[in-house]
Amino acid sequence: MSGLMRLTIISVLFSMSAVLASGQDLGSSNKLFGGKKTGGTSSKPKTVKKVVARAKSSPSKPKPVAKKEATPPKAIKTARPSTQSTAATKPKFTEFNEAKPKKVEITIGQPKDLPVPTGKAADVLFEKLIANGNSARDDRNYSSAETAYKKARLVKPKDSRAVYGLGNLFNDQQRWEDAEISYRTALELEPANAVAHIALSYVLTQPIAAPNLSDRYEEAENLARRAIQLSPSNPLAFDQLGVAMELRGLIGAETENAYRTAIRLDASFAPAYAHLGRLLRRRGLNDESAAAYENAIRRSNNVATKILVADVMQSEQRFAESEQLLRNALNDDPKNPSALLMLGRALTAQAKYDDAERFLRFILESNPNAFLANSLLGSLYTRQGKFDLAENALLRAIRFVSPLEKRGLALQFEMIGDGYMKNGSARDAERSYRRAIALDAEKESLAGKLAKAQQG
Repeated sequence: MSGLMRLTIISVLFSMSAVLASGQDLGSSNKLFGGKKTGGTSSKPKTVKKVVARAKSSPSKPKPVAKKEATPPKAIKTARPSTQSTAATKPKFTEFNEAKPKKVEITIGQPKDLPVPTGKAADVLFEKLIANGNSARDDRNYSSAETAYKKARLVKPKDSRAVYGLGNLFNDQQRWEDAEISYRTALELEPANAVAHIALSYVLTQPIAAPNLSDRYEEAENLARRAIQLSPSNPLAFDQLGVAMELRGLIGAETENAYRTAIRLDASFAPAYAHLGRLLRRRGLNDESAAAYENAIRRSNNVATKILVADVMQSEQRFAESEQLLRNALNDDPKNPSALLMLGRALTAQAKYDDAERFLRFILESNPNAFLANSLLGSLYTRQGKFDLAENALLRAIRFVSPLEKRGLALQFEMIGDGYMKNGSARDAERSYRRAIALDAEKESLAGKLAKAQQG
């Protein structure tokens, strides 16, 4: 079994995007396709000891003072010791990616302090770096994890685990474009890996403002079908097939059968019940839909599944229902970035602005440059009419916006400009409209708004 497949098999229990125990460690917080080390599923040989994911300090220099950890918002209880296994409470995701038909190569500069060994020494160093990356990812130390995975890729460029680990890491942070590139590269290295196909399919079905959504959804469906060919008994593959088909507007018997097949293959697979519930509701079968959702909630017994089921609820604007699942997930994993983001979104949608701001700011304490957290914070302030604060949040977000997210960010700046105009602040509105145009020059209505703002 290949290294990538071994890693992917760990994350099976994370559902749809990371719940089945058949995926490499996708990342620590939500772990779609991978995550924390669990007995027997570690990506490193048993003979290799766990290595701390940071370089030893030089004996001649004083050791750095440990950075004080941010405390989770008070609304979240400190995680209590769980009687469940680590695999159940800390599912992981880490392996998918492929972006449109273009060939993508991840370029990584050669670290000056990393001589690249060969032979057995290369194997030992590679496994050590992968272990370091996984450990750092579990600790939400994304910078160290990224460095470890990239160094591992330099040591063994043909081993898909390093680039797959990067995909999982980006997936954790919802950096969809980076995750897509990484998973596509992983598939180039290991084209017969079913979980990598699922991972890329999952990324392509994320809600981003891409201009070619229909093409992305069609590719996502084809990837899921290929995953089924490679792994006919993988419930995650069938569930992802249903998701891709539903996004393409196909809500008939074939899509329903995909979800029901996933459930037949694994009756405990909570996300498939949630997806089935959403599909049945779209078809007007409300009683059957309610029953499917109840099954999904009842089977959401770990962090990953709770997040995935909550995500399905939010796709139907059922924010109040998703809130409790997300709070429960954060009780077990207080620093889970996806749960924090989704809870911030749910609270914002319910106009619970103070709570929402607290959770979003908690994310930014450890990662000030988090694009989605800043973007959501901007939306929160815009809803409250605090346009100056919203603008500042979006200015932080714009530094890390991906091409696929530019249109969405442009719309946010446009809304701020509209707010300024309503308040009679034409000069401020002009500034916001100019930023919107810089992000989305093809939107014709922006030029008219800018001209009106310039006229005062």
